[in-house]
Amino acid sequence: MKVAVVGAGMAGFALTWNLLQRGCEVDLFDDASDSASAASTGLLHPYPGKEAARAWRADEAMIATKRLLEAVSGDGAAYAPDGILRLGVTEPQRLRFKDYSCDFLPSLAPSPAMWIPEGITVYSIPYLNALRTACAKAHIYKHRVSDLRELQSYDLAILACGVGVFQFEECRHLPLKRAIGQALICKWPERLPMALLASGHIATTEDPHYCQLGSTYEHTAKPDPNKALALLDRCAKFYPPAKDFEIVEIRHGTRVSPLQGARPMIVQLNENTWVFTGLGSRGLLYHALLAEELVDRAVRALCLAKEE
Repeated sequence: MKVAVVGAGMAGFALTWNLLQRGCEVDLFDDASDSASAASTGLLHPYPGKEAARAWRADEAMIATKRLLEAVSGDGAAYAPDGILRLGVTEPQRLRFKDYSCDFLPSLAPSPAMWIPEGITVYSIPYLNALRTACAKAHIYKHRVSDLRELQSYDLAILACGVGVFQFEECRHLPLKRAIGQALICKWPERLPMALLASGHIATTEDPHYCQLGSTYEHTAKPDPNKALALLDRCAKFYPPAKDFEIVEIRHGTRVSPLQGARPMIVQLNENTWVFTGLGSRGLLYHALLAEELVDRAVRALCLAKEE
């Protein structure tokens, strides 16, 4: 079976990896522009959102992402299973969270907190590189596909191209919204033992001398650098040393989310074309699980159609 996957972010590579496991021949297309995956600050945990409620299918999603992380980066170079400390910044969170002793982290502003021991910090660019290596049997083309007619020769085509989905006329009706996310790469004097999550977040990176501060949500045509710089003050409210971090890089990408809710979207456009989109800020949590399920569903449906 010959399959085209459009989009070489985490979702596209997860699809490609699963298709290769089934013996499919895969062509992966991407122009590497405006990648939300590469700009992700990499916090993987089951309590996203302002309410910090446990996410839909959180257990399955965590297991699937961990499984994929271990499969493509068995040496652990692409992630750190150090846990995540989520600090209470809203009244409902403060009421829900317990007082957490941070004697080992005296610079942290006192606050009720939730300790998430299963939390993982995923290093986005090393993870994407590990996925690319694991998908070496696929043919990867740096090419922008924006018309489904280019994919007519394939048995199966899956669009997992994030904001690029709007290029396809057949997808413009989908109930989606976009938001720019910016993050800061900073030098810090001392590496924290875990990621911190509050009104902003501070995550470790693959280099112990650098951290990543995130992230903005901008409903504008272009990223505003002033909003990125404001992340220092936002993070300093819960970790005061952050105000003196040295900024070395600003990263940005455009997320695509559902207009309502936060569950990613899987849509069948026609007999052999599917869309995997709307992962938004929860792409890290859901990309592996839903890629597995989509590949199983799409391949099974195509095989049944051929039998009829």
